[in-house]
Amino acid sequence: MADLLIRDLDEGTKQLLRERAVRHGRTQQGEAKAILESSLRPESSSWVTRLRNAAQAVGGIDLEDLPRHPAREIDTRGWA
Repeated sequence: MADLLIRDLDEGTKQLLRERAVRHGRTQQGEAKAILESSLRPESSSWVTRLRNAAQAVGGIDLEDLPRHPAREIDTRGWA
């Protein structure tokens, strides 16, 4: 396995990494590795992108236009 050294990381970023690592029960090194791996994997794209890709793979999906209704009036009497 290769090593990677990141120099001149600002303290704010390092603190955010430290906090995120604690939330996920990892070391800072483990958290940095997880972030890099997940961000570089093609399947790590957003759920919207994955949904679009899945729809495109089957030739697309046709959705009917739903009727739009006018916005309702909000009774603001008594609001401070």
